[in-house]
Amino acid sequence: MRSRVAAAVLLLALSLPLTGCSSDGSDPAARGAAGAPPAGRQAAPSHLRFTAKTLDGATFDGAALAGKPVLFWFYGSACAECPAQAFETATRADRYVGRVHVVAVAEPGTGNGLQGFAAPAGAGRLPHLSDTGHALRDRFHAEGVNTYLLLDEDGEVLYKGAGAEGDKLDGELAAVASGV
Repeated sequence: MRSRVAAAVLLLALSLPLTGCSSDGSDPAARGAAGAPPAGRQAAPSHLRFTAKTLDGATFDGAALAGKPVLFWFYGSACAECPAQAFETATRADRYVGRVHVVAVAEPGTGNGLQGFAAPAGAGRLPHLSDTGHALRDRFHAEGVNTYLLLDEDGEVLYKGAGAEGDKLDGELAAVASGV
């Protein structure tokens, strides 16, 4: 019992300098551990340094995706399978909320996209980006519409494939989400 108390006191004593006054005048909680940006404000890796417009015209900053795995779904208006995939993609976004970012990317000319198809599963958390000039498709080497691309938090490709391979994608998502 004494050794547990002594260990707790030692741990507390060692952590005090980390929570003490800051010499630069900034709030330690705002900086995060060891001076690193706090969670949600990490420096974005190069693959996430992009901006795009959402289908409703807002600006989307890819750096907001830093720190977690990202699932991109590339779709288009001529894709017959994409309305069903929109629903499944939104369901995945709901299932992995807080652990994996899910982003839908509409090819040029898709109009309002498939946001309405995804609504039943809570698509409010699923941004739909307009891929003007295929900039995002080229950046991530997506092969066309109805393509999924799963990246780990470091930008490594864990999965690249079509919507028809849903079981394989779901296995990869479960594996990466369990490690977050």
